[in-house]
Amino acid sequence: MTMSKIDVRERWIVLLITCVGALMGPLDSTIVSVSLPIISSELGMDYATSVWIPTAYLLAVASLLLTVGRLSDLRGRKPLFVLGFGIFVIGSLLCSVSVNGGQMITFRFLQGIGAAMIMSTSPAIITAAFPPQERGKALGINAMSVYIGLSLGPPLGGFLTAAFGWPSIFLVNVPIGLTVIALALWKLKEPARTARPRPFDLSGAVAFAVGLSALLTILTLGEGLGWTSPASVALIALSVAAFAAFVLIEHRKGRDAMLDLRLLTGNRLFAMANISALLNYTSYFGISFLLSFYMQRVLGYPLSLTGLVLLSMPLVMSILSPVMGAASDRIGSRVLASGGMVLIGIGLLLLGTVGEATSTLELVAYLAILGIGMGMFSSPNTSAIMGCVSKEQLGVASGTLSTMRTVGQSLSLVVMGALVATVASTAVVSELFSGGGPTPAGTEGFVSGMSLAFTVSAGIAFAGAVTSLARGKVIRCDIEGEGPAP
Repeated sequence: MTMSKIDVRERWIVLLITCVGALMGPLDSTIVSVSLPIISSELGMDYATSVWIPTAYLLAVASLLLTVGRLSDLRGRKPLFVLGFGIFVIGSLLCSVSVNGGQMITFRFLQGIGAAMIMSTSPAIITAAFPPQERGKALGINAMSVYIGLSLGPPLGGFLTAAFGWPSIFLVNVPIGLTVIALALWKLKEPARTARPRPFDLSGAVAFAVGLSALLTILTLGEGLGWTSPASVALIALSVAAFAAFVLIEHRKGRDAMLDLRLLTGNRLFAMANISALLNYTSYFGISFLLSFYMQRVLGYPLSLTGLVLLSMPLVMSILSPVMGAASDRIGSRVLASGGMVLIGIGLLLLGTVGEATSTLELVAYLAILGIGMGMFSSPNTSAIMGCVSKEQLGVASGTLSTMRTVGQSLSLVVMGALVATVASTAVVSELFSGGGPTPAGTEGFVSGMSLAFTVSAGIAFAGAVTSLARGKVIRCDIEGEGPAP
């Protein structure tokens, strides 16, 4: 169907609005990292309490993404997108005026609720607005926004905190959020719903949220609590029981389930592409965390140079994402996404060779290879997932993919941190992370542990390449009536 110029222009306005949403959620998951020591000090929070500032946000986002995605399929995406931004703005404003740790943690959780509503609806809105031949390019631009948000967070947080104080990292969200709300109310169109809405699967939503929250809590705090402590065992048991209940509930509810299990059992592309996304984020997300300490503590880089080197990966990712998304519209996602995972594995193997004599140029080159791999993988993989479900399941598909991303990020930090700790003692790692001067033996232990972490992560990336290849031939669902994609 030929689209008028007005239709095309409005479509790209929709993309602009949703890309701001795609940027803001990841941005606020990382913007507090640099400012955390200052916030903790001014609010009188110890380390065990301050770790909940990022964790509360992550828990809210991860546990609600799939639920909100399904709810948007049933009740409409525009209302939830706008409501999400409203909650996000209120949460940001309240975070900026917090006077103690309890308030900050509570308001960060509220902020995460809004972010989950934004993140789970944005790709679905884009998928519904763009025809299949343009969808990969549009989702590639959306993926670029995610990467920009993830990479902008730490440097922007450091600049705002130094110039205006830590409340500014939350206040900056308010004018942006209010502008997006106004544009969304004006420009976003919600298609008329003629079918009678299905009932919302509340019991499945609760079981999933409890299971995922318990899982992420034990992944975040397990090292400190002790993996065999009563609290850890209880959290693991709760997570297993809740997920088992979720599967039983979803099986019983069939088409009225929050997550139609047939998407996983009967749609090989959907299942394999989501597993690949989980392995993708598990393999690479912790890289910046380890390298930032490696460059500053081992190589003696200043903060400014460390930031510039780390930007090389997301910069390449941001440039390539729209290009590879458009390419996937023509040649499909399987080869691009699988090849991207192979390149990520190669980049990680190269990072596993770094030492105390590694040059800046080598680090930039290795990170650029990772950026190319991520650019090849993410946009085509997202386009394939969003294109292989019906229009009524776009929200669920978007929420599932975002959940894989969030869980993968948590797993990456846990896996890499645990592997470093197996080589370097916990005391050495703690001293290194807190800014103490490491001994030569401690430095050697940390570098060896980091090398092991990157090598194991390379294996995870290669496993992701295998699952990506296992998706089979891509055939898109008939979302807008154009028929299967070639």
